[in-house]
Formats: sequence, structure tokens, C-alpha cells
Amino acid sequence: MDEVMILAKPLSSRERLTRLFSGQEIDRIPIWLLAPYHRLGCYADIYNLRCYEPVVEYIDRFCDTFDRRNFSSGFCYNANPDIQTETFAEEDGENQRETTVIRFEDQSWQKSISRGRGGTVIEPLLKRPEQLEEILSIPWQPPRPELAQYFREKEELGDRGLMMADIGDPLLPLYHLTSAENFSLWTATDYDRLLRFLDVMYERVYGFYQYLLESGAGEVFFIVGAEFAGPPLVSPHKFNELSVQYLKGIVDLIRSYGRISIVHYHGNLKQILPGIKEVRPDGLHTVEAPPIGDCTLAEAREALGPDMVLIGNIQYDDLTRLEPDNIQEQARKAIQEAGTNGRFILSPTAGPYEECISSKTASNYRALIEAGLQYGSHA
Repeated sequence: MDEVMILAKPLSSRERLTRLFSGQEIDRIPIWLLAPYHRLGCYADIYNLRCYEPVVEYIDRFCDTFDRRNFSSGFCYNANPDIQTETFAEEDGENQRETTVIRFEDQSWQKSISRGRGGTVIEPLLKRPEQLEEILSIPWQPPRPELAQYFREKEELGDRGLMMADIGDPLLPLYHLTSAENFSLWTATDYDRLLRFLDVMYERVYGFYQYLLESGAGEVFFIVGAEFAGPPLVSPHKFNELSVQYLKGIVDLIRSYGRISIVHYHGNLKQILPGIKEVRPDGLHTVEAPPIGDCTLAEAREALGPDMVLIGNIQYDDLTRLEPDNIQEQARKAIQEAGTNGRFILSPTAGPYEECISSKTASNYRALIEAGLQYGSHA
């Protein structure tokens, strides 16, 4: 009787998401546009930009929110106060160059991004695999950021959704330290050195997760980094050693505290689905079908089973260029493929990061939400 009474009225976003991940009945599939409730640097400030007003109206009325939060984790999960970071910009006519220098005592590493007529050229912090040992030689201090702001924001969020912590996995530092091309090459030439580095990063990030979990911070954990070790840049048979063994430990830790884990993965997914199944996260975002990726939602559902929450998979670029009818049809198909026989959240593949969007993009956001309401009802 209680279950019937609960579902007789619309659920709050918080209730809907909580019940979805715990396997309980819900009124409709959740709809998540990736936009957080509070300001986050990697996304546009949608609540204070006029072009987003029609979208924000729909988000507040109909959408479900993971309020994604970052926490200060230092340099490679090292909060040593003697690590110094300096960033400066130069401009020469049409050419612009931004340089970041990381220093510790007599060691330094430099990254630059040059933009001009010839395009964008990025010079990573680490150019040689031997430099990984230099990073590990810095005396380590565990990051322990202040959490008062997090708990204030959780109270402000209320029933609008769940708080999401985003601190990455052992592969994430490598994404910021070097290029994808270098990483791909090093998996062939310096594989043992990479694994030693990842072993250390795992110990550090695992302790960071423990700190947040023990402190009560993070209802949902968005785990970014695995896609760095996927095909085609890295051989699929190395994915288990480079990612799965570490991801599984983190996901198991999160589950032991009764919290929710979502693994984020762009790109070619099909060949590493067995690894994702072994990790067993509560959710997977985002499953990209061809031509962007290589795996449909139906294929992911068949491989991963009905209990894992699949999240996706409307391409952000399609929101900017297609017509609303096309977006609604894509959403209907996504719900049919992933939601009919399992748990699903309708979502775009990327968040609202543009400071200015067209009226077409705003209309397509609304069309996506309308389709979720129309085709995702569990009534």
C-alpha cells in the first residue's frame, strides 16, 4: 500500500534518483542535462545567462540533478604546500600562448597551449616517460580539503537531486600530465613504469575517496579517467591492468559506504564492456553509438544486464544542429533501447559548456526534456 501511495504522486528528483539506483519503482525515467545546480567552472553559468532562460525553466520544472562538485586534490593527489603553480599568457599578433609551470624545489615542468593561424598546439607537462619518477619523488601529503561549502550546497540543493563528487581515478592525472599520443606510446615502450605510477596514484586517490566517504561528502561519485586507456589508442587487452583493477577497488569502496558510483566513458566502448561488467559500477555514462563511438545502448544493455543504470546518449553536437523532431526521435529510441528492459537516465553526452547558445539549441534542449516526459513515463 505504501508503494502505491508513493507512486500516486510525482516523485521529487531526489526520490526518483535514489529509488532508481536502489532498484525501486519510479514514476518516470530521470532526465539529466548534466548542468549542476551550483556554479561549476567546466560548465556555463546557465542560471545567469539570458540565452539559457528557456532551458533553465524546464530544468527547474522537469529535470533531475546531480550537483557535480570538485574538491581540491593538489598536484597528482599531492597537497604538498611547496608545489608551486604559475600560469601566464603571451600574445603576438594573431598568435596566443598560455604557459603553465609546475615547480618543486629545483625541478620544474612546463605545459603550453599555442593558438594561431596554424591551429592549436599543446605541449604537455611530461614529454618523456622517465619524468613520471620525478613526479613521484615529490614528498607526498594527502589532500584534505575543507568541506563546509559542500554541506551548505547540499542543504541548498534539497530535493532537487543528489550531490555528486568528481575526483577522478588513477588515470586522470596522466590525462593532465601528458598527451594521449605519448600515453599510447608509453603503453608499448614503458608499460611497467606506467603501472608503477598508477599503483601510487591508486593509493593516493583511494585514500582521498576514504576521506570524503568518512566525512559524509558525496552521495554519487562520478569517476572520470577510464576512457584514457581505451581503444583505439590503447590495446583493449591492457584495459584491465590500466583501469579495471583500480576502478573496481574504488567502486567497491564506494558501495561499502552505501553510496552510488557512475563511471564516465566517451568513445569506443564495445571491446572493454567485459571490464566494465567486472567493475560493476551503479551507472555508466555515456554510451556513444556509431559514428562517434562503437556501441549502441541496446548492445551495452545486453552485455551489462538490466541492473546497471545506463546514462545517455544524445550527442551534444546534435542538440546544436538538428531539428526538435530529430531530437525527440533520438530520445524515444534511446529510451526504448536502454530503458524498456533496464534502468536508464536520459541525458546528453556533454554538458552545457557554451556561454552563448542559439535559439535552436535551446529548443532542442526542451524537445529532449519533452520526449523524456512523453516516452519515459512508467505510469
